[in-house]
Amino acid sequence: MAVELAAGLLLATAVSDALGLAGVSFYLLVIGVPLTAIAGLICFGRVVDAVNGGRMDVLGRLQALFSALLVGSVVIGAAVRESAVPEGVIPPEATALLVLGFGVLIVQALIALVPIRRERS
Repeated sequence: MAVELAAGLLLATAVSDALGLAGVSFYLLVIGVPLTAIAGLICFGRVVDAVNGGRMDVLGRLQALFSALLVGSVVIGAAVRESAVPEGVIPPEATALLVLGFGVLIVQALIALVPIRRERS
């Protein structure tokens, strides 16, 4: 659920960027920081549970890695936007980080589509 909320916030940020609402975009990303962190912790928790269960969860580790990358892109994106909020402009670096965030979400969605092979006991 947290990943879907983070995706929704990134989409809302893109829409507010398109409308020229720099302040709204900044605050949406600020809200997105804890959401993406929670999503990353959920992915990491699943990896830890898999390891404790004696399984090697490569796809889960990839999900956790990309979740960390998503958190970084949201945090840095918000930091880049912060100085430009009073002028009401959206820095090109912020747009690039938003695109990176969408790219990470797409890769995570593709990883989630990979079928999981179950070992027979």
